[in-house]
Amino acid sequence: MSHPAVLQTFEVEGRTISIQYMTPEDGPALLEFARSVPRHDLLFLRTDITTVEGVNEWVDAVLQGQMGVILAYDGTQLVGFSSVTRNPTSWARHIAELSVIVGPNARHHGFGLRLTEEAFRAAEDLAVMRMIGRMTLDQAGAIELFRGLGFVPMAILPDQVIDADGKRYDLLMMHQDIEHFAGTLKRLDAE
Repeated sequence: MSHPAVLQTFEVEGRTISIQYMTPEDGPALLEFARSVPRHDLLFLRTDITTVEGVNEWVDAVLQGQMGVILAYDGTQLVGFSSVTRNPTSWARHIAELSVIVGPNARHHGFGLRLTEEAFRAAEDLAVMRMIGRMTLDQAGAIELFRGLGFVPMAILPDQVIDADGKRYDLLMMHQDIEHFAGTLKRLDAE
């Protein structure tokens, strides 16, 4: 699938932010970004993108059409991304997992919303019908973003997550069907 190099640009406090699809050339920037964010933010990624091997797995998945990754750049510095990862199981191929991560210094500027909008467009390209989001209950910003975008809770799984230090967290799973997201965007534009 062919996409424009830059999907959108916008101004934030005198800086120009560009949103674009990931290409293999973005691998080093993704690796640097992943290593700069708190490890807790990366808990739910199926692949450890703080390693070269993990980033290479993402590049391969993008090239094979199994994943869409949208990046937010502040000039040449990567400040956030969203990813849509299709479920590889044949009976669940219509479901994808959505991850949205914005660096601590770039939060509260609307990057998460813009990255999520583009992720839903990527999901349509991947023939996805439902998006799933996973987060721990302490990730209040992520929960607020997902609820504001029309995601609804599916389940809370106690002590389902354990981090590298052995600390346990309750897992919140939320979902939204792709067909409802257009209505959500119209509602947000009207506010």
